[in-house]
Parts: sequence; C-alpha cells; structure tokens
Amino acid sequence: MRGNFQHTYQLLMSYFAKVRLVDLDFVFDIQTTSSKDKRFTRYFWCFGPPKKTYKLLRPVVVIDKTFLRERYRETLLTTIAIDPSNHIFPLAFSITDSETTESWTYFLEMFGSNFHSYGTRFVVISDRNPRIINVVPKVFPFGIHIFCAFHVSNNIKTTLKSTRIVFRMAAEVLTSSDFDKHMNIIRNTDLVGLQYILGIPKETWSNRYIPMSRYVHCHSVLLN
Repeated sequence: MRGNFQHTYQLLMSYFAKVRLVDLDFVFDIQTTSSKDKRFTRYFWCFGPPKKTYKLLRPVVVIDKTFLRERYRETLLTTIAIDPSNHIFPLAFSITDSETTESWTYFLEMFGSNFHSYGTRFVVISDRNPRIINVVPKVFPFGIHIFCAFHVSNNIKTTLKSTRIVFRMAAEVLTSSDFDKHMNIIRNTDLVGLQYILGIPKETWSNRYIPMSRYVHCHSVLLN
C-alpha cells in the first residue's frame, strides 16, 4: 500500500520472519542469483494451517499460474486443493521471474517436500502447458496427471461452438454409454475437432476414464 515495488521486495525476508513469529509451521524459501548483487529470482511459501489440514482434503491438487503487473512482471504459481465439500483450499505459492521448466520444477519440488511423502498417490490437475507436462511425472512419479477439460475445450481446433459444449459434456459423464453418445455427436458433425480430441488420451480428461475419478468429478471448472 505504501512505498515502491523495489523496496517491498527488499522487505521479503523481514516479512517472512515476522510471519514465522505467529505461525511456527510457516515455510518459505527465497532464491537469488549467485552474483554479488544477489538479484531476486524466485521464492516459495506456504502457511502452517494448510499443511496440517492437507491430509483431510481430497487427494487432488490443482496447479496454475497467473501473471503479475506493475513494475516487476513476475509470474505467480499456485497450488490449491479441494475439501470434502468441493470448496477450493489454497495450499502453496511461488513468485518467479518467468514461467520456465526450472521454475515449475522448483515450485513442485518445494510443494512435494512439504505436503507429500515418496510413493503418495494423488491427482494433479493442470492445463496442457508442455513445461508442466514434462515436470509433473519427474517430480511426482506416482501422481496421476490430468488436464482441465475447460482448457482443453477452448483449444479444440474447430469453428463450431457446439463441439466445445459437447466435449465438456463428454468430460463430465460417468458412464461409457453417455461418453460414447457425446463423442458420436462430435464424430458426426466435426471431424477436425474430433481429430484434435482423439490426440489427447481420454484418461487425462474424461471423468469416466480418469483413475481415482471419484475425487475429481467436475474437474473442468477448478482452474478458472
């Protein structure tokens, strides 16, 4: 609210130290360049209460990013979970200089070290960013990586709005017969859109075929 962005970044360590005074389980990590000026590159933080509550939540995490404005155009990476009532529960955050394979690896490794043990089986939902697709199986070899159906539908190569609508319906159904019914509609009306959809394994976007799908019903809206 006061001062400038440069001064605010200089206060990060002081801010995190003060948070630690009231939240003993607060976790943070700040990385800088190795040069003498110690230029900021990225940092990670998560509060204690989410860590303690995490085991009570659904075994589903949603990862996404957004871009910050003003002077420093950094990237905010976030992880949220879903509680038993399907409410969104923020877990961890990272601000990094840009969205790269390295920044996603850093964020997910920090998240994993604080929220997961090796061998934990859970679901990771994201968009189809190639960097995320490459990083998730390396950091979470036992995780099930699926894609947000809403993002997939928006990227379908088609001029027909109806194709996107039917695709989202196919993503939400829970029976094979309903899934086939919606896919046949697309097959009979939009071969171009169908080819794009068939290029994405249905196990990564359809509730009917996703492993552990009972935890991720209606996953198409979680990233929005």
